[in-house]
Amino acid sequence: MSELAEPGPWLQGGELLLTIGLLLDESDPGCAAYVAGLHAAGVRALGLGLGADLRYQSAPPCLVRAADDAGLPLLTVPDGVPFIAVTKAVFAWRAREERHRLEWALHTQRALTAAAVQPGGLAGILGAYERATGRTALVVDLLERPIASSRAGHEALAGEFTGMLAMVRAQGLLGAAVDTTAEHRREVHPLGSRRLRAWLLVTGPPERAGADLVTGDLVSLLSLELERVHGLGAARQRDRAQVLARLARGTVEDVAAARWLDAVGLPDGDLRAAVVAAPRPVELAADIAGALPDALTRVVEIGQEPCVEIAVPVSVDLAAVLGTLAPARPAGIGIGVRPGALAVSLRQARSALPESRIAGRHVHAADVASSRQLLATVPGERLQGYADAVLGPLDADERSAELVRTLTAFLEHNGHWEGAAAALQVHRHTVRNRIATVERLTGRRLGSAHDRHELWLALRARDLARVPDG
Repeated sequence: MSELAEPGPWLQGGELLLTIGLLLDESDPGCAAYVAGLHAAGVRALGLGLGADLRYQSAPPCLVRAADDAGLPLLTVPDGVPFIAVTKAVFAWRAREERHRLEWALHTQRALTAAAVQPGGLAGILGAYERATGRTALVVDLLERPIASSRAGHEALAGEFTGMLAMVRAQGLLGAAVDTTAEHRREVHPLGSRRLRAWLLVTGPPERAGADLVTGDLVSLLSLELERVHGLGAARQRDRAQVLARLARGTVEDVAAARWLDAVGLPDGDLRAAVVAAPRPVELAADIAGALPDALTRVVEIGQEPCVEIAVPVSVDLAAVLGTLAPARPAGIGIGVRPGALAVSLRQARSALPESRIAGRHVHAADVASSRQLLATVPGERLQGYADAVLGPLDADERSAELVRTLTAFLEHNGHWEGAAAALQVHRHTVRNRIATVERLTGRRLGSAHDRHELWLALRARDLARVPDG
């Protein structure tokens, strides 16, 4: 209740304002300004008190017009109805609404709890939530893949949350987010007890009385279910770690490897290994095991540094998985091999780990399987010294440039005279004469694989020595 000419600064918004219009400017501009101020303050409705002893016995036309223009509901309170009666009626209605919301929330909480103790698991809990609230809900793992939804067919909705998940991913269990528009509301909630296990995604109409009251209960029940599933899988992960340890000792027959894999519920097929350096390896191993049902993981120490060894079917995009779960950690990735030769892929992954630390990215074994990568580890002055020692006799000749160019083309075409001649756009006899000169000057025979390799290595070393560091 207020008789101020401009009550807006004293309001919070959402009120039903009651007045007898004591100071109302009874003109079209005055009423318009009064209503505009109320509308700007967020007033939901205006009640004008009428009475024989009051200023107005009916609503003034200027106020009616101003309220209509602004879309502000205008109520008249007749003589004999005190404002306190209106106040009591409003608060009684609000109390009933709050009681209904609490009763609904209690009923929904019981329904969610009942679903949690049934065999339905995550999907059963989510289904009970959608039936109660009308909001769609799904759970996605750490790779943002749906693992349960409130109803079949909702899994595709996960793509709508990619941006929100990217914003909250690094915050772990604190990474919640809400996006509300006039059409819908989207929510992201982390799931897990001591560490992040998955995310809850919720979407639906923006207004749903009481829905927010049960969100916390839904998050708790889903987290408990995920921890229960994780606990049940701990023994299985220990068995798989033992299988990985066996396969890491050395190559074995594929029949034996297949038998070990079958014993822990994994299919027989080619595998790829990776090694990741991690300060909290147990947590990373748990994340990978949770995200990849067919993974073998174990925690090891390499040079007193804790690491996680991983083996997965070659069909799994291991680089993408590590890019999500361990983006800032050094990691080496081996080639795909038969199950019995997993030790080879693991050895490659371990060998690639130092290069990953230097490069600042995850490194595949194929990335370091080149002479250029090997030569890049040699200081530039040593490369230049080797190249000068081998190619110096050619450098001293007056035809140095054409001899080096011919030697390069000859080696790049695997000693094929016609191919080298075509690349140089000269006759093959010219190539033969120049190569004969190279052999005479360097003392090396191009028919010898050893000599050809030394000349090729000198040319590569010279190219690398010319590249500035970094």
